[in-house]
Amino acid sequence: MRSRVAILLLLLSAPVAAQESRLQSDVRREGQDLQASCLSGFDAKKAVGCAVTLATDDPFHVAIGSLSPLNGTGFGLGFAEHVTPNDQWRISFNADGVVATSGSWRAGLYVKFIHIPERPGIVVVRPGDRPSDRPPSVTITEYPVFNLYAQTISLANLVVTSGQDPFSEKQTIAGGRVTYPITQVAALRGLHPEAVGAVNARFLSLHSDAFQLDAQPVFGQFEEGLRITPALFGDRLQFNYLVDAQQFVTSSPTATSFHRWTVDLRHKIPLYSTATSTGPKETNGPDECFQSVGSSQCPPVTYSRNLEGSVGLRLLSVRSGDSVPFYFQPTLGGSDINGERLLAGYDDYRFRGPNLLAFQESIEHSVWGPVGVYALVEEGRITDGGLLGTDGFKNSFAVGLTLRAGGFPLVNISFAWGSDGHHIIGSIDPSLLGGSSRPSLY
Repeated sequence: MRSRVAILLLLLSAPVAAQESRLQSDVRREGQDLQASCLSGFDAKKAVGCAVTLATDDPFHVAIGSLSPLNGTGFGLGFAEHVTPNDQWRISFNADGVVATSGSWRAGLYVKFIHIPERPGIVVVRPGDRPSDRPPSVTITEYPVFNLYAQTISLANLVVTSGQDPFSEKQTIAGGRVTYPITQVAALRGLHPEAVGAVNARFLSLHSDAFQLDAQPVFGQFEEGLRITPALFGDRLQFNYLVDAQQFVTSSPTATSFHRWTVDLRHKIPLYSTATSTGPKETNGPDECFQSVGSSQCPPVTYSRNLEGSVGLRLLSVRSGDSVPFYFQPTLGGSDINGERLLAGYDDYRFRGPNLLAFQESIEHSVWGPVGVYALVEEGRITDGGLLGTDGFKNSFAVGLTLRAGGFPLVNISFAWGSDGHHIIGSIDPSLLGGSSRPSLY
């Protein structure tokens, strides 16, 4: 009898001893994904699928993305994992590090705490109930998201203005950011409002062989903003409006605190009702491309000829106070330090100043599968004073190709021209497609 009990206990304990941790299970699954994508035959689609798997799978993947203009493309390793301690919280961990041949590099850790609101229970509707007695229609769930991050980036080649002597910059950003949906006021729910707030500490060091750079002070940065994302005409006209205020404070006697206001008004007009969103999702980290909260899969690569396209209109206004250090000033021309294209027909960092006003009009359309084409018209200017009036506006025109392959980082190639000549830009987004953006460098 005792021997039978011992055998039974041994059999029951065997699965427990062999039980995998979540990380071990994810690593094993990733190995199976790589074997299926990269070691089971070879053709054009298999090659694309293998590249996408290498760049997007979790918990480990190849990290790739453009650094700031003039600093090349970084290659390295990325990590993404999440835990779900209970039904109300989901916590994700992202970490990555990349190095470019220019000597520039970036490394960061990003943690998200996503609060999942309780869903209403099932309501039985009897025949004859009044409309007011019936449950509300299904709506998109909006999640409060709390972010913590620490990122260091070292850029070997930057310029104050194009054509001038270069300098290098190393910046560490540590802090937190929150986006919180405002759902308490029923009259505002159709606007999908959310409050935005952040607290950051910024540590900078600059170096140049050509001109003197004083020791840079530590800045504290505070941010408060409001975003609304309503839609009209059955989602045929989509808005993404952000009004944001920031305060940069320092106790150093060699620098001055300043403030900044940003108004960013984006409009999107899908050309077809089947258009899908490929923009960043706040619930994803920069190394995640999940389609929804709770999902563990990135979108697949599509090779169909489905028609997708949209028209985009944007107004961006940045207004800063006096005595803004040049490394915190926005720029126009080519791409800015964050890699965002503004007046793409001009050289990178062509215009720099405390105040910016820019307009963008674009149209993009799919060609086949992940490949799309677009045209872009831009107008903008940088000033030291007010932004009113039309004097001093520069114009830029561009045509380009985009590659949106599943969760692979967006690849963008453009040919642009302005009054100074033409500019060819090729870039790979530093976040996965559908991943959230990294902290701004200015």
